[in-house]
Amino acid sequence: MDTLHQPQQDFQLKITSDCITPKSGLVVFFEAARAMGLLSKIDQLFPRPGSNRGIQARDYVMSIVLMFLGGGRFMEDIRQIKDDNGLLKLCGIRRVPSPDAIALWLREEDNLNRLLRIMEYLNAEIIKHSETEEFTLDVDATLTESKKGDAPMNYEGFHGFSALLGYLPELDLCVVDDYRTGNVSPQTGIKEQLIYTHKLFKKLRKKLRYFRSDSAAYQAAIFNECFRRGIAFTITADQDIAVKAIIAAIPAEDWQPLHDRHGVKTDREYATTVHTMNKTEESFTLIVQRCQGKQTSLFDEYKYRYYVIATNDYERDAQELIHFHNQKGSSENYHKELKSGFGLEYTPTQELAANAAYFRLGVIAYNLSVAVKRFVLKGDWIKKTITTLRWQLIFIAGKVVTHARQLFLNLSRRSFKLLLPLREAIPLICSPPAT
Repeated sequence: MDTLHQPQQDFQLKITSDCITPKSGLVVFFEAARAMGLLSKIDQLFPRPGSNRGIQARDYVMSIVLMFLGGGRFMEDIRQIKDDNGLLKLCGIRRVPSPDAIALWLREEDNLNRLLRIMEYLNAEIIKHSETEEFTLDVDATLTESKKGDAPMNYEGFHGFSALLGYLPELDLCVVDDYRTGNVSPQTGIKEQLIYTHKLFKKLRKKLRYFRSDSAAYQAAIFNECFRRGIAFTITADQDIAVKAIIAAIPAEDWQPLHDRHGVKTDREYATTVHTMNKTEESFTLIVQRCQGKQTSLFDEYKYRYYVIATNDYERDAQELIHFHNQKGSSENYHKELKSGFGLEYTPTQELAANAAYFRLGVIAYNLSVAVKRFVLKGDWIKKTITTLRWQLIFIAGKVVTHARQLFLNLSRRSFKLLLPLREAIPLICSPPAT
């Protein structure tokens, strides 16, 4: 039986002088940044270029941020922003730097610190406009492999860099970052991030109520800081000799069945006990969970597998604290979004400071997306990944037209109905939060 083929229609390619932008949805993020005062803050913190031919700092920062939001995975992808004349007109970006110019700019002295202040400003605006008053800090380190050949080897056995990141799960916000070589211990810098975040909230008249971490934070210095600052912590405990001895001393009748959040009995049991360390100023609680190992043993020491949480939270019961602590696993989802969604698994240079500046720009782009989702898009958009945002919002084709000294963005009817209410919502970011 013969198959009938529909002949393909012939077409020709033609160069047009019209400004067609394939990513007109990026305008929402740029206008949100402007409404939040981010562009003015960049102008305030960065020096002006030495000549009229120089590129302004706001064009460096926002071009790179738009590149991250638009799906760029390498520094060379900045050309996709540079060639998008329609987008540049809509955003008022005068010049987009080349990849070589960006590499030099990232290395400039004090730019990393200036970007920290930009990130602080953006985070403060997001936190201030949130209705939440009490927050949780989740601190976790993530490794990035480097192909440059000069990065030191880390504890996982490959060459690369490490980032210690602090997240606020109530907002999905990355509130603090510390980019360093991969051989730095995961324990290093946690106390400093805890103090930094506590001071930030105090300045904003909000409260850092909880702190969660894996065993990297099982340190007397961190426990003491939490006690002094009134922060309730849940930290995975190291099962050292002292902790093992305490577990062995728990009476058999103290073990209770552990239920999940829905009240269903699990295969685990739990018990609580009190512990102190040589340098801790106060004692704290150990919540010990146990479950039987896959292979039975004649010796009780090897019969169970144990999971231990250290806490100073005396307001919630042990089962509630176990479920709360287990939610720290959301940090892995944030890591994935930063590295896979925003391309921060890529290291652009061989210099630590330049890579740290590039990484921080990616975090700024991520946090800007958080602000847009929470304060402009709202609803179901809040939990959508940047990949979904690209397909449903950012990748909207439009035609930029100048008429009677006014700039217009021509869109399809469907895209117009999507973008119009978003643009109307953007000025509300500047309004004081509801009381």
